[in-house]
Amino acid sequence: MKVLVTGGAGFLGGRIVRALLAHGHDVVLVVRGGRRAGLPEEASIVDGDIRDADLFLKAAEGCGAIIHTAAMVKIWSPRLQDFDDINIGGLRNAIAAARARGIRLVYTSSFFAVGPTGVSPADESQTHPGDYGNDYERTKALADEVARGYAREGGDIVILYPGVVYGPGELTDGNLVAKLLADQMNGVLPGIVGPGDRLWSYAFVDDVAEAHVAALEKAAKGERYLLAGANATLNEVFAIASKRAGRNLSPRRLPFGLARLVGRAMWTWADITGKMPDLTHQAVGIFEKNWAYRSDKAVRDLGYQVRPLEEGIRTTVDWLLEEGHAQ
Repeated sequence: MKVLVTGGAGFLGGRIVRALLAHGHDVVLVVRGGRRAGLPEEASIVDGDIRDADLFLKAAEGCGAIIHTAAMVKIWSPRLQDFDDINIGGLRNAIAAARARGIRLVYTSSFFAVGPTGVSPADESQTHPGDYGNDYERTKALADEVARGYAREGGDIVILYPGVVYGPGELTDGNLVAKLLADQMNGVLPGIVGPGDRLWSYAFVDDVAEAHVAALEKAAKGERYLLAGANATLNEVFAIASKRAGRNLSPRRLPFGLARLVGRAMWTWADITGKMPDLTHQAVGIFEKNWAYRSDKAVRDLGYQVRPLEEGIRTTVDWLLEEGHAQ
């Protein structure tokens, strides 16, 4: 099957593209600027922007499905409307193209769209309560409403909600865990926000990519799946990394109150300079919450594999050392 993929140049998107090729699918990538660097030679490239509805429709011609992973994953932007245009508008364009072509749409959402939890893991029955921490969370939650609306109309859509995706790969905002570990191993991490005791759900990148292929090939239309992983704290993540690296990698901890003041100051400075802040007061609110989920449905229906956290972090630390990203 020929599959149109958006966001294929990103950390998770790139793994999804490689998984599709490994399973015998043909891949067409929508890439801004038509850049091929680092992308598989087997994939076809279409130069375009997901905000362009006509481009989306044209790129989907001859395809049997769309996998829409592209999103604006940031804590700030000089133009906040970009979050809406990309995260919501891009999905609307994907839906319009899938509807017009009569093909399946696999939509990569986010655990942020499901909303924060208590210490007990949530499942797909939970929807976001509507109290948003930042514009990324807000627009992913609103996009989820759009996706679920299309499903209620009978649209052939499968909605996937990955946890905190991590593992070997690009050190981008989409691979936060590897970035944190690399910075701490290199002695340049200022610290983490809060005591590091909140639960987050960590999903290994290759497992999430394989689940996308399974969703494409065998999920029933309208289904929603959490692709979560091990529910653990940042303290546990750094403890595993310390054991693998053979040295103490426990980070400094910035109290929430102080972090909020620092984040607000950085936000103000970013508005003045246009430079991306390392922290915002909004992001602090996200770190104060638990984001724990269960993936029983994906395990049952898609054969989703939940990699043990210790194995995944060991693999990530080894990769950081072998590739010279950390010392």
